[in-house]
Amino acid sequence: MIIKSMTIENYRPYKGPVSIDFATGKQNITIIQGRNDAGKTSFINAFTWCLYDKEPFRDEGVEGRCNQLALDKVNIKDEVDVKVEMVMEDSSGRDIRITRQQTFIKTSDIASRSKSNSELIIHRNDGLSENRIENPEEYIKIHLPESLQEYFMFTGEKLTQFFNKNQDFVKNGVYTLYQLDLLENINIQAKKWENYFNTKFRKINPRLSELKEERSKIIEEEQNDKILLRQNKEHIKTLEVEIKTLYARIGASGADANEIRRDIENLEDEKRSLKYELDDYERQVSSLIIDDFSPILSYDLLKNLEKWEDFEEEVSTDDEKEISFVVSDLKKLLKNKECVCGSLLEEHTDQYKHIEHLIEYLEENKKESGPKIEEFISKLLDSSGNIMGRYPRDFSSELASKKQKIREINHDIESKDIKIDGLKTRLDNLDIDAIDELNKQIEENQNSIKQLTEDNTILKENISTYPLMIEELDMLISQAILDEDVKDDIADKLDFCEEVKLISNQIYDELAVNIYQTLSEVVTEEYKTIHWKPDYKRIIVDQDFKVLVEKSRGNIVSATDPSTGSRNVLALTFMAALNSLSGFVLPQVIDTPIASLDLEMRSEVAKALPRYMEGKQMILLVMNSEYTGEFKTNISKFVGYQYKLDYVGPDGEGQTVIKEFDD
Repeated sequence: MIIKSMTIENYRPYKGPVSIDFATGKQNITIIQGRNDAGKTSFINAFTWCLYDKEPFRDEGVEGRCNQLALDKVNIKDEVDVKVEMVMEDSSGRDIRITRQQTFIKTSDIASRSKSNSELIIHRNDGLSENRIENPEEYIKIHLPESLQEYFMFTGEKLTQFFNKNQDFVKNGVYTLYQLDLLENINIQAKKWENYFNTKFRKINPRLSELKEERSKIIEEEQNDKILLRQNKEHIKTLEVEIKTLYARIGASGADANEIRRDIENLEDEKRSLKYELDDYERQVSSLIIDDFSPILSYDLLKNLEKWEDFEEEVSTDDEKEISFVVSDLKKLLKNKECVCGSLLEEHTDQYKHIEHLIEYLEENKKESGPKIEEFISKLLDSSGNIMGRYPRDFSSELASKKQKIREINHDIESKDIKIDGLKTRLDNLDIDAIDELNKQIEENQNSIKQLTEDNTILKENISTYPLMIEELDMLISQAILDEDVKDDIADKLDFCEEVKLISNQIYDELAVNIYQTLSEVVTEEYKTIHWKPDYKRIIVDQDFKVLVEKSRGNIVSATDPSTGSRNVLALTFMAALNSLSGFVLPQVIDTPIASLDLEMRSEVAKALPRYMEGKQMILLVMNSEYTGEFKTNISKFVGYQYKLDYVGPDGEGQTVIKEFDD
């Protein structure tokens, strides 16, 4: 369907009647230019109100639908008709005149109310006469379904938000645009006829009917399993892309919380191992000291006794000299205030007094017989030889080595603690809940891939068995036909229904695959042509028509991730590609499509849009600031009509007038 003209009367700011013709043919672009509040949004709402009785680009409802100037010209309680009429041309070249009108009653100088609901009237002109179509709503539903409105009529704001829509909505709209719903209807009708013929055939030949029903069921299961296998494979690809996207989002946040947690856990494990090692070395040091405590403690004293023995061999054996030596030596200890063992000998201490008493005793009893002190020392020296032989002469170096190892282990533990504290700080600075949610989605997707892979294994096994089952049933059916001499043509009709279902399903599935794969290729090519940045590698459209963007570094982001201008370009590219590939002839009506784009990108859009819309109408409602510069220069040769909207009169009480202009 193409739009040839539109007439607006008493609709919102348009008093009228105001008529406008739309460009067709090679110069298929119509420009409608106006400043803010000049009536561009009301103009696009006039389209949707005429076709669907809806105004999706405003939230005011019925209020204000009747033009105030038109109300000013009538008396209170008088009626004013609001009307929008479009003349369109169908695929057969016939003119279709679509009119929606609604009557309003003036209730005061500034208000009105609707007298009744709006009425839709459609006339079709076959060249000889114009005939009224009996069921206009059904006609619109078939030829211009409301679900397509999102794909041929939108504002720049809605264009920006296009990829925020529910993906099922997008998918259903795309399938309608490509008329896949017609194939679904064919399949539904074939099933209805099959059930009807089965009922009749069951009465004529129950056994043969049962065999044919079973065969039909197996063929349907085989086809469904093949489609499901293909869909599962595509779904796995989609999930893998989503996982890659989720990892990219986690990476964009600075780090993977799970990875940081794993690093902390590993460091804690290493720290525990070091503590076990530290405990072991500390036990070794304790054991070393405890086991050798006695010889170590007496070592200095025994060394001095050895010196005594060496000196004794040099002196005379005369008792007086020996005693004198002992006494003088003891006196030297008191003078130096230090024992041979290294202990201090302070005056007035018990140790000091004991040595004084010993000196007195020796001096008084030097002539007496009996045990001499040197005898006691000699016995002690005999014992000391055994002790000295057992002394661990490498004790000091071994102890120093172990203590050095303890210091090194403590240093390593401190180093681990510093790293753990740093990682915990990073973890605290992350949005843990958001990252955990992303990791949860990744895990769910990985589990889904695992389940789909298992399902595919079962599907492949099932698919391999179907041909044998069908072959066996074909033999039974052939034998039953021979045995019972069946001549009724109902069996042939059932075969025909089965063939229709099979073919329609195959076409549907192949078209569905072809649509999103081709869309990916076309949108990628055109988006890279329009967009000046080399950051974008390709556009991915999956089987659910979710749109993703793969950047040059391989990370994949949602279509909502780029800037507003880039999203607008992507949405324009996507919508234009849908139109150019669908074969469904619809005009493209866009309000302020490039307001958010810079000058260079506007110029590129102007070069690409005519290529997209070759042979199709485009109606652009633009602001004065949009329709300038290179955008205007590049697109002007494809423009058939140019109009300017001007609002005349006081705000709320004036009207919008449309004037054609040439550059």
